[in-house]
Amino acid sequence: MLACFAVAACDPYSEVRDGLNPADRERFARGQRAATPCATCHDFAGQAHKVGPPLLGLFGRRAGAIKDFPYSAAFRQSSLEWNDRSLDAFLANPQAVIPGNRMLSPPMTEPGARSDFIFFLRTLDRQSMDTGAESS
Repeated sequence: MLACFAVAACDPYSEVRDGLNPADRERFARGQRAATPCATCHDFAGQAHKVGPPLLGLFGRRAGAIKDFPYSAAFRQSSLEWNDRSLDAFLANPQAVIPGNRMLSPPMTEPGARSDFIFFLRTLDRQSMDTGAESS
């Protein structure tokens, strides 16, 4: 029993995954894998400011809008609002969408990986809204 608890404690997404149908569970897992490099600079729980801003609550938010985060001038001056389409375009070519931004990651060139990553983020957003968790 203790081993099961330890495994569950190491998987912050087990409850999210449990609420998904099998196909979405697989897509969520692919999106989580695609998100692995992003976790170096971004927090998916929405609580920590790392090198990059937290990503929970991203959808519907204006780029560069998190209070007290040291965005580049390019992000602060952007009028972009994050949605599936704008995030997909940004991930494919960050400098084309917000020229002069400081995101260090290379573009995510595989459309399927971008789609799964966006699904992963969108699912976390929905879960946080369902549970009343707040993002920064």
